[in-house]
Amino acid sequence: MAGNQDHFKIDANGKVYEVDFNYVRDNVPLDWFFEHMLDAKAKPAAGAVRYHICPNPECAASSIHSVKVSVKDGGWLCYACGKQGDVIAAAAFYWSKTHREAGLELMRADIDMLKHYIPPKPEDAIQRDDSALALVLQKVAEAVPYPCKDALKYFAGRGISEAVAREASERGILITIPNDPFRAKSFLTEVVGQELMVKAGLWKPDKKAPACAFRPLWFRSQSHCAAEFRLMRDVKEGEKKAMRYGGKSPWIWEGTTDEFMIVEGPIDMLSAVEMGSKRTIFTLPGCENWEPEWFTMMAEKNVLMALDPDKPGFAAVQNLMPVLQALDTKLGNYNPPNRVGDLNEQLKHMRGLLR
Repeated sequence: MAGNQDHFKIDANGKVYEVDFNYVRDNVPLDWFFEHMLDAKAKPAAGAVRYHICPNPECAASSIHSVKVSVKDGGWLCYACGKQGDVIAAAAFYWSKTHREAGLELMRADIDMLKHYIPPKPEDAIQRDDSALALVLQKVAEAVPYPCKDALKYFAGRGISEAVAREASERGILITIPNDPFRAKSFLTEVVGQELMVKAGLWKPDKKAPACAFRPLWFRSQSHCAAEFRLMRDVKEGEKKAMRYGGKSPWIWEGTTDEFMIVEGPIDMLSAVEMGSKRTIFTLPGCENWEPEWFTMMAEKNVLMALDPDKPGFAAVQNLMPVLQALDTKLGNYNPPNRVGDLNEQLKHMRGLLR
């Protein structure tokens, strides 16, 4: 570590009272901090670099295969806890210091050494046409109006009945393609065509097959211009169970009552329906992946939050509460005594499917 005293001010007693934060941001790379201070391994992604460790000690590390923290343009964002900032904020969280104290500590870094650091390069951002994605989803939905046998078998293992899966397809939410990637590729090439899939951002021109061919469960969002593509089996080491494409949009299962339930993810949505809820199931594409204006339809309504009982879920509840309270909702939280996890785990527990 080498001092850089020209860039912070010291009073007569030798105490630092001002730090040059711009100097720190310009000379201490954020990726370097993640790699050398947090001991995180960079995972280049489209338009950003991802890491599995969050500087927030309350969030900290996830599975080595997680990509919950995104680093882009000198800033970081954790999709699990919602914290974000620059390299100074990262250091302040990680060291439990004030921004001034963290800035001072970072200024003691050997700047000459850091000049030789080569940051990881993000992959080129994928250019997507949401209207093309909507057309892809429409063509595939029309070609396979009901869930395939493999999908029904998969859902049965998660406690979700054929009736609910079929209704999800009829509502335009669930789309399934062949479970075999080679058959899926042939099917998509015939029904949609490679050119349209490239335009939609689903098929990289330099790849032999689209990534969505390997994830045969497709959940089309309320906007019909976005979707989540999921595996139809347990996740293997190093795999991502799901990928999202298109703009930010929820899933909405319209119920028979004038009440709402807020859940995260389409599997929990189907689980809530399977457990008999008659509410409108409003489904977030992620605990922190929502916009305040989405909830205006809930003004003065009865709203039950049923997010996962974990740190990200608890944080999301705290973030959502002021938005919903401002709409004068009658707010409740789903937390039965025997809840063992998310709604799908609750459903499997009720049906004796948990191992």
